[in-house]
Amino acid sequence: MLTTYYEQDGQLRVGAEGDLRQAFWIDLYAPSTEEETRVESELNINIPTRAEMREVESSSALYHEGDTAYVTVRAVERGSSGEPGLTSFTLILAGKQFVTLRYAEPKSFQQFLARTAKPEKTFPSPESLMLCLLETIVDRDADILEEIGDTLEPISLQIFSRDTSQSMETIAATDLSLVLRSIGGAGELAARVRQSLHSISRSLPFLKVELEADTHLHARLKTLGQDVQSLLEHDNFLQTQIQFLLDSNIGLISIQQNAIMKTLSVAAVIFLPPTLIGSIYGMNFEHMPELRWQHGYPFALGLMFLSAVLPLAFFRLRRWL
Repeated sequence: MLTTYYEQDGQLRVGAEGDLRQAFWIDLYAPSTEEETRVESELNINIPTRAEMREVESSSALYHEGDTAYVTVRAVERGSSGEPGLTSFTLILAGKQFVTLRYAEPKSFQQFLARTAKPEKTFPSPESLMLCLLETIVDRDADILEEIGDTLEPISLQIFSRDTSQSMETIAATDLSLVLRSIGGAGELAARVRQSLHSISRSLPFLKVELEADTHLHARLKTLGQDVQSLLEHDNFLQTQIQFLLDSNIGLISIQQNAIMKTLSVAAVIFLPPTLIGSIYGMNFEHMPELRWQHGYPFALGLMFLSAVLPLAFFRLRRWL
C-alpha cells in the first residue's frame, strides 16, 4: 500500500497519489511490485528488498546511493498471540522526500502516525520527520521496559515471599511453571527491546553526518543518543534481574523435587521393614516356630508396627523431617 503525505503550512496531510516528487512523505506498507517500480522510477531511487532489510551488517543497514541515504532500524512488535518480535523499517532520505518502507504496523508506528496528526506538530524538513519516527520508537521501547519492570515486581514477591506461615509442603505444592513462563516471556521481550535500541544506536553516527548542518536537529539527535544509552543500561539491569529470578525459580523447583523425593524415600524406608516381616510370615513353612503360636498373629502385627515407627522416630530425632 502506498500512502503519500503533503506538507501544508508545516502540517502533514494525506493527499491523492499524484506526482510523488511533490510529496513530503511517502509511506510504503507491504508494497506491491507496481508500487515499488513507480516510486523507484519517479524518485530515481532503489527500494531494498525485504531480505535486504533483514540483514544486520552495518553496510546493509546504513549506506548511501548517490544523494540518497538509507537507514534500516528495528522496532518491537507483538504478534496476534502476544509473542514479541522485531520488524524492520527502512528510512530513505531522497532529497526533499522522506520514504518509509515497512511490512508491519507495530504500536510504535501507530503512535508516530498519531504524533504527525497533531496540529501543533510541525515538520520543516524530511530529516525532522525521520527523527520524530526514531524518537517514537525509542519512547515505545522505554514503555516496554517499564512494562517489564512492572511484570518482574510481583514475580519477585511471589518467589521471595516472607510469609513464615508457608510450610515446606505449601512451597512444594506451588506450581512454579507459570512463574517460569512469565520470567521467560519478560526475558524474551527485553532481548527484543535491546535489539531495537542497538539498531537505532548504530544509526546515530551515520545520521550525525547527515544532520550536522542543522543545529536544532543535531541537538535532538544528541538527546536521542543519550536516551538510547540510558535505556540500554536499564535493559541490562532488567536482564540481570531476570537472570537472577530465573536462577531463583529453578532453585525453588529443585527444592520441590527434593521435597517430593524425600517424602518418597521416607515412605519407602518406613514401609520396607513391615513388608519384609509380612513376607517372612507369609511363607507358611511347616516348621516355622510362630506358625501354631496362639499370639503369633498379634506379635507379627506389633513387630510390623514397631519396625515402621522406629525409623520415623529416628528421622524426626535427627530433624530430617
